[in-house]
Amino acid sequence: MAKSKRASKRKARKSANRRQKVIQISVIGLVIVIASAAWITSLPPDVPPLSEERLAVIQSRGPGNARVTITEYGDYNCPSCKIYHELGIIQQVLDDFPDDVRFVFRHFPIITPDSPELAEAAECAADQGRFWDLHDILFTFGPSRPSDVVDYANQIGLDQTTFETCVDSRQYSELVNEQLREAFGFGFRGTPSFLINETVLAGPPSYEQLRSIVESILTS
Repeated sequence: MAKSKRASKRKARKSANRRQKVIQISVIGLVIVIASAAWITSLPPDVPPLSEERLAVIQSRGPGNARVTITEYGDYNCPSCKIYHELGIIQQVLDDFPDDVRFVFRHFPIITPDSPELAEAAECAADQGRFWDLHDILFTFGPSRPSDVVDYANQIGLDQTTFETCVDSRQYSELVNEQLREAFGFGFRGTPSFLINETVLAGPPSYEQLRSIVESILTS
């Protein structure tokens, strides 16, 4: 009986700590002043536009036919995004619903002047099938500068020449800008911002909130 009570107390403390961190994320997001208009990158004139097929590529984890899609609009230099990533809430929900939930990451580079180039670097890593590896390392070691991504790419074993050529070309600025405009179109003004299917969430959800939303959709 005593062990059961101690386990219940530990579970309650863990849940309370998780809620407190999510509240901290929301507060940080409110404090950050967005000056994104000055940081939207432009496509260099000597870089051909991306194909419609490449623009349509979605960086996702989980089954493509999942009934629930969680979409995060994030920035690799966003402290709130970093905290949320470290909490592991998304991964926990993916583990809970392996057949029914998909996670999509979209770029919303509004926090620092370096943010757009970091987003572009992640897309360059995607060309070598390593988007999520660079995605994770950017949050782990962030905030970062564009010069840091060369070291990160080496750590995850990317072809350095191919990667650096891609990054230097800024060929993914068009794709990143399109996702940024998409985020503004949903009314987002800070990061991280979320959609559950097509429902806009006000602030990052706690694990309990996210799981409840998913379960509600799956049982409806």
